[in-house]
Amino acid sequence: MFSRMGTVGQALLATLLVGGSLGYAFAQEDSDSTVDVIQVEPLGAPDDAAALSPAAQAKAARSAVASASASCAAQSQALKSAKRESDIIRATCLKDKLDQCNASLQSMKRRQAALDQAIAARDSGSSNHEFTVIGVLSQKFKALAQAANQCVGQDLFDTGETQVREEVDLFVPDENPAVIDTAPDWPIPYIPPPVSGVT
Repeated sequence: MFSRMGTVGQALLATLLVGGSLGYAFAQEDSDSTVDVIQVEPLGAPDDAAALSPAAQAKAARSAVASASASCAAQSQALKSAKRESDIIRATCLKDKLDQCNASLQSMKRRQAALDQAIAARDSGSSNHEFTVIGVLSQKFKALAQAANQCVGQDLFDTGETQVREEVDLFVPDENPAVIDTAPDWPIPYIPPPVSGVT
């Protein structure tokens, strides 16, 4: 094939290959692609999840399932509210998050049942594994709740406790801006007062 192409054709083909490769390389360098990372925090004791007793693991798992159920219920109420207000964009976003929440909740309930079985069988390896998976799912619920709040726009209004601080500048003049000075009679030069917003 290359022998029939000739020198000019081979040079053109080489130029196209090199130019295409460089264009692809530059496009890869300029891309602003990001990867979402969810940091996993263990349930229960903050120092070491494996140090928890089986009873403490079961209690922490029940607490995580209850928290996840409450999160799904809150998202369901927000979805009903969005449908009632005919807000299609918000309803679509919340429906997606609610579907993910319900699927993760069912998975968490299965993992809790497996944890209870492992604890009953006194299998510490399986119980530690199931407890770790429940911890990961719990972190996923936190991320889903935050995403659902972004659908609603609730995170814009959740600014925390409001605090009001009042400071009075000591160098503020004591003059009342509502009182307009009268212009003195001539021959005294008169400089008008600065313009104020009071009419």
